[in-house]
Amino acid sequence: MDESAGEEERHIGFLSYTLMILSMTITTSIFFIGWICSTLGLNLLQTIVSALIGNMVVAIVMFLNGYPGLKHGISFPIQLRYTFGHKGSALPLAIRIIISLFWYGVDGYIAAWAITELILTIAGFAPEFIISHVHVYAPFIFVGYLIFVYAVGSVNKLKGVKALDVIAGPLLLTFFTVYTVYLLSSPASLPPVSGVDWFSSEFFTAVAVQTAWWATIATNVSDICRFNKGKDNPFRSLFIPHILGLVLPQLFGTVLGWLAISVTGGAYSPIDIIVSHAPSAAVALFGLVFAALATASTNLTGDIPAVGNGLSSFFGLTWRKSVAISTIIAFFVGPWWAFSQSIDVANYLVDFTTAYGSWLGPICGVMIADYWVVKKKNIEVMSLYDAGNKSIFVTSIASMLLGIIVEYVIGIATGTLKWYLIPFPGTELSWYYGFIAAFVLHIVLSKR
Repeated sequence: MDESAGEEERHIGFLSYTLMILSMTITTSIFFIGWICSTLGLNLLQTIVSALIGNMVVAIVMFLNGYPGLKHGISFPIQLRYTFGHKGSALPLAIRIIISLFWYGVDGYIAAWAITELILTIAGFAPEFIISHVHVYAPFIFVGYLIFVYAVGSVNKLKGVKALDVIAGPLLLTFFTVYTVYLLSSPASLPPVSGVDWFSSEFFTAVAVQTAWWATIATNVSDICRFNKGKDNPFRSLFIPHILGLVLPQLFGTVLGWLAISVTGGAYSPIDIIVSHAPSAAVALFGLVFAALATASTNLTGDIPAVGNGLSSFFGLTWRKSVAISTIIAFFVGPWWAFSQSIDVANYLVDFTTAYGSWLGPICGVMIADYWVVKKKNIEVMSLYDAGNKSIFVTSIASMLLGIIVEYVIGIATGTLKWYLIPFPGTELSWYYGFIAAFVLHIVLSKR
């Protein structure tokens, strides 16, 4: 297990940390949230508000949950030991690993989708054929893509890919910004969108998707910020970079996605409209290259390390074996089997994010309550690395599980329970319900 980061290892400053967060944020998928808001019927104002609510909550959670990593240099697995005990940390760590495996498959399929449209465009197929047949061919490209990702990721030398990630994201954002302006300047005008009720299921779903999208990073943000050298000014070194690197780009990408989808009639995904409305094949090729590179580089620098390190620490596997196993699993959990048309992707992403959010909310709730309220920021760092410690903090585990149970009770009461191999609460704001319930319960139970 990694030791806590010492002063000599804290090499990431304000600008570097902001750019690191920015590079993780800007992928093809951030435009998908605008697409999802459009399919839910939200108008532009509601799309903006839902993005602000969801991402500001994430930024606050990232600050509160990342503070221990910044202050004490501890990684996420070690932080879990502090909250749940040495042995007790296995359950929340396993949940986070499983979610990372699913994101590996989802991000991988999105990259393969862009690559498939790129290949078909180069082959000279018409845009209508490409869009209607992309999900027939994408699963085969997905296999080849995963083999490539394994070949690159298994050597554990991703510095070049990380540099590409920093470049590819801004290039994609620049392209999509210019492309959206081009679409808006075309003779077609934005159709009037009346929107939905502010307290409707559709609006709450949009908020939930925005929140859950980066709730994964909010959970294990200590893995990133523990190398930050600004521990004496956490507001500047943590909170401000999260606003600049995540909230604002996520808001901007969501708005771009909504505008691009709305002006083109709402029938196509952000990837599809690059092919369907580009003024030339060359423009489409540029856009698809940026989309593929941005998503693939995030796959390599975000998903691979998360699942590789998780499996290595959990089962004691070598890095190569961990990446091989996670890549095989990513194929089976990847959503290639669920799509016959692009709108299926939007529906899947809504269900996927709300499902895993119901598990992460209670974990974050307990972690934050434990550090800030119950233990009042007191940490004996050296004790967290005691290999002979077999502790299980029952109160923390119970609070997390009770938070999940509260979500299921609400899901059953509202009739929103859904099945994906196992039942999930299905309630739009399940992350919030679980977070609040686990937070309060942990404080109450810890006083007994």
